[in-house]
Amino acid sequence: MIFTFKCSNCNFKHNDIFNLEIKEPISYRVEVKNEKDLSIKVIRSSSCTIIIPELGVKIEPGVYSQGFVTNAEGVLEKVENVLLGQLKFLKGKRLKKAKELIKKIEKMRNGKESFTLILKDPFGNSAIVSNKAKKRKLSERELKNLKKGMVIFELIKK
Repeated sequence: MIFTFKCSNCNFKHNDIFNLEIKEPISYRVEVKNEKDLSIKVIRSSSCTIIIPELGVKIEPGVYSQGFVTNAEGVLEKVENVLLGQLKFLKGKRLKKAKELIKKIEKMRNGKESFTLILKDPFGNSAIVSNKAKKRKLSERELKNLKKGMVIFELIKK
């Protein structure tokens, strides 16, 4: 189920993705090696951590995490947009590093440099939809160390 909420007063918007069945904690991993692989579909719920080791990127869930459906190139674009938004606030070595990462992402988005895309979802609501993707159950240790995002449990008295 894809959930979208938008407030007509303040324009706040929130998206998320939920499975309608209980799933086990899962990890997906895919090697994006060429331009064709950039179209591999990525489904990310708000509880999912995304890792791109070649960029040193780890996107963890938090209070304002949003679910989305995109492709491998779209994930790179999201990372690039965050970096571009931070350029005016960075100086020195951090600015230089951000510019280097943007150049690297450009090569990846053009299929000229390969990268690994990893999803880790403690609630099993995320996926990489490709025959190339490797899927496995998360270990107890991995699960313990993952951020879960905002989960609300409500006790209902009868």
